[in-house]
Amino acid sequence: MLLLALLIAAQVGVSFMVRTHRMRGYLTDHLESAFGRPVQAGRFSVQILPIPELDVEAVTIGEDPAFGNEYFLRAEQMTARFRWLGLLRGHFEFGTMSLTRPSLILVRNAEGGWNLEGWLPPARPTAARGPWAAPLYAPAESTHLLQKIDFDDGRINFKQGDEKRPFAFIHVSGSVEQVSSGRWQLQLEAQPWRSGVELQSTGTLLVAGDVAGTTARLQPAQIRLHWGKVSLADLFRLVTGNDSGVRGEFALDGNASVGADTPAPDATSRPWRFALQARAAHIHRWDLTERDDNPRINVSVKGLWELGANEARAEELRVELPKSNLMGSALLETSSPANWQAQFKSMTVQGEDLLAWYRAFQPAVAEEVALNNLITGSVSLSGWPLRWEEGAIESTTGTLRIPGLTVARLDPFHGSVRKGKFDVEGFRLRMATEAISSSSREKAEKTGAKARTSTLPEDILDATLAQDSGAHQGGLRLNFHLAEATPIFKLTAAFGHPLNKGWEYAGGVSGFLAWNWGTSLKEAHRSGSLELSKARLQVAGLNEPVKVEDTRLEWKDGLRSATIGKADAFGAAWSGTISETGEASGSEENNWNFQLHADHLDATELDRWIGPRSRPNWLQRLLPSLLGNTNTAQASELLRRVSAEGELAADTLTIEKIKLAKAHGKLALHALHLEVRSADAQWAGGTVHGEMQALFSPLPKYEMSAEMEGVNLAQLPWPPRWAERWSGLASGKFHLTTAGVGREELLKQLTGSGDVKLSKIEFRGWDVELSAESGGPSTGASRWTSGEGEFQLGEQRLRLDGLRLDAPHERTQLSGSISFGMDGNLTFTPRPRLPSGTHTLSQAREVRVSGPLEDPSVAVRPAAVEETHP
Repeated sequence: MLLLALLIAAQVGVSFMVRTHRMRGYLTDHLESAFGRPVQAGRFSVQILPIPELDVEAVTIGEDPAFGNEYFLRAEQMTARFRWLGLLRGHFEFGTMSLTRPSLILVRNAEGGWNLEGWLPPARPTAARGPWAAPLYAPAESTHLLQKIDFDDGRINFKQGDEKRPFAFIHVSGSVEQVSSGRWQLQLEAQPWRSGVELQSTGTLLVAGDVAGTTARLQPAQIRLHWGKVSLADLFRLVTGNDSGVRGEFALDGNASVGADTPAPDATSRPWRFALQARAAHIHRWDLTERDDNPRINVSVKGLWELGANEARAEELRVELPKSNLMGSALLETSSPANWQAQFKSMTVQGEDLLAWYRAFQPAVAEEVALNNLITGSVSLSGWPLRWEEGAIESTTGTLRIPGLTVARLDPFHGSVRKGKFDVEGFRLRMATEAISSSSREKAEKTGAKARTSTLPEDILDATLAQDSGAHQGGLRLNFHLAEATPIFKLTAAFGHPLNKGWEYAGGVSGFLAWNWGTSLKEAHRSGSLELSKARLQVAGLNEPVKVEDTRLEWKDGLRSATIGKADAFGAAWSGTISETGEASGSEENNWNFQLHADHLDATELDRWIGPRSRPNWLQRLLPSLLGNTNTAQASELLRRVSAEGELAADTLTIEKIKLAKAHGKLALHALHLEVRSADAQWAGGTVHGEMQALFSPLPKYEMSAEMEGVNLAQLPWPPRWAERWSGLASGKFHLTTAGVGREELLKQLTGSGDVKLSKIEFRGWDVELSAESGGPSTGASRWTSGEGEFQLGEQRLRLDGLRLDAPHERTQLSGSISFGMDGNLTFTPRPRLPSGTHTLSQAREVRVSGPLEDPSVAVRPAAVEETHP
């Protein structure tokens, strides 16, 4: 009890003592001696039983001024246990120290030194024994230096000079224990972290081993690490700060040692020997489903790292895929700027592995696609951007299986690497489709036998690739020799890049395409020309296929053009040119210039091609096909991006019953606005000159103004028998407007007005003057020397108001209307010419023609009109 009382008294006394300024200074001095750095501490508390220990809140260990003014280590709480032997000798000696939520800042200066190097205790100089001769767990001989440091939920930050790095370790736990004089054993685990990036699965990094003190620059040392269950997405976020879109799992194991088997007088000259093995599996693109055949890769590296020379040499570098492997060596210069070199002396790459990597990052690859090919060789490369140094590759004869085709054959090709240039030549793909005749199929179905297939002539695709890494230039050239282009479309579709989205092409193709690029593949410029012959082009939105007899497509300076020798479309034979211009007012606009000629255009044929089966959404289906658009933009938005100007000519142009000859006009389409300027045509023996404007959004609207000269009345679109009744010439102006979609809606909304001048007019069938005089219809002909008046269009009718027809002895007024269905209601009112100033109330008669114009009824009726004759 006396002992217990003494202990209680001692505990109470010590608790009061640590609150005194003198004792705080004494304990702070001992902490500074233990850490070798200035220390700032908050509240102290001491516990005697069961083990004497010191608790300190808010501990901050200062930094060496050579590495900055920020703290070196900070902890919310520190617990330091005293060694009994030291207390019995009258000294405070710290044995084990525990840090709660510590934060450590590791700084590397411009000379390559670390602030950590001046903190760990130095090894006792011993010339007689080797660096590993000390017993593993011998007690420490220092009277002031720490025996063990425990970490709990800590953090390690990094700085390069005064610049803070975004990378850090969080949730650091473990211990650093002095197991012999100047020998420290590490047992740590941590989670990698990067500022400004949301991470989900970075795994846990485990580090174990032992290192020496600081005077030997932590040498000798042996360190082992394991990093497992890491998401590839988070790995790339850690390294680059961005999501690269790659998914999969990553693991890393490694060990490093220094000084164990390479004694040197200067510890800084000893190289670190390391061995790393990195593994990645289930690699695929972020938006694709994980598959059993997703690629996996193992990378093994063994070599030396010379810190003094800032150089790491991989004496053995091995890259392993499921059926491929690459073996070589590498060199990494860690000084700023970093540089690297790698040389693979032996490469064996199977086509199956290449296809697996392609399938993992490209959607919609057909399951039936299979590649059997072997590439061997050697190559050396370095730096970033990647630079090719020296080497050569070659392949064996391979096969490529594509759905809908026989097995395509790959001819052997070879490649060379010399002075930064990588060239691949001799690549040739031979394709042939399987054709089963209908008679063979029917016969096979009746007999139950297998129909024999006939192989079409081979279609050949040649390719060459060149990349100059020194000049940062490259190019790819494809040569086409295709009697039938269908295999190419099946090939690209099988690899997830369908070319014919919304259209189908069947026919021959010959020519070449080339892509040339600089530092970025996204800025590649395409050039080349393709000859299309005897082909059929079916486009979504058109009811009939376009027949291509002779057309040349050309790409030059990134612009496209087409020279049409002969093509049948919309019921006409076409020729001319279409070219893309570089005068773009917006980055998304398609600017075109055209010169087109058609032998005959007929509105009826146009309606057969684009409606009613395609209408009203034919434009929405047609534009993405023609523009090569792959997104889901509306048709109006796609049309808004089209900017085109040019000339269109047609030998004949038929719109309903209106037939024009030698039609020619200048057209311009910008931002859903179509403008037809300087349009000329021959019509009914005369000429027509006019302009038209059309606005396609939100509701199509049309406006047209025209002038006609010398039009023959007999050739106007009357009913057949009615056209025989008229002769004469007409000139005038008119203005028309309409809106809507479809023929019926356009005719319903059609309105307009105009004026007309007539000459040498003859109306056959009835003599209007004689009929008015006799009071009944009289056959014969009516003639007038001239005439003029106005007309209006509306409600699907042509209205004539006060059209005056002049003859030497009379003047006739023609009024009434004619419907678009060719039903008429016309009134002829003749008046004799009287002396000037004469007023009369005559019992004049009018001749009314009504009913279907082909067979109208004629009646004569009285009309009392008071007139003043000039």
